[in-house]
Amino acid sequence: MKKWEAVGEAMQLSWVMLFSLLIPLLAGIWLDSKLGTKPWLTLIGIFLGIGADTVGVARMAIRMFGPARNRASDQPPEADSEEERDS
Repeated sequence: MKKWEAVGEAMQLSWVMLFSLLIPLLAGIWLDSKLGTKPWLTLIGIFLGIGADTVGVARMAIRMFGPARNRASDQPPEADSEEERDS
């Protein structure tokens, strides 16, 4: 089941990345064609898309790796050598 969960998370990540970049870019291109402001609104759309993509990927990473980090911090540290265990 873990394999399919990982595949699902990867697919969700790819959709988040695609649409968070694509929608602002296409909106900028469309607005540029309507208002005659080429390439300014397209560039603004690109930068907004990159920002949205960064936020979306960061949120997914926190959601995916946050529980793993919490599980690791719950475990007690293990002794590095036998000398420490004997003391």
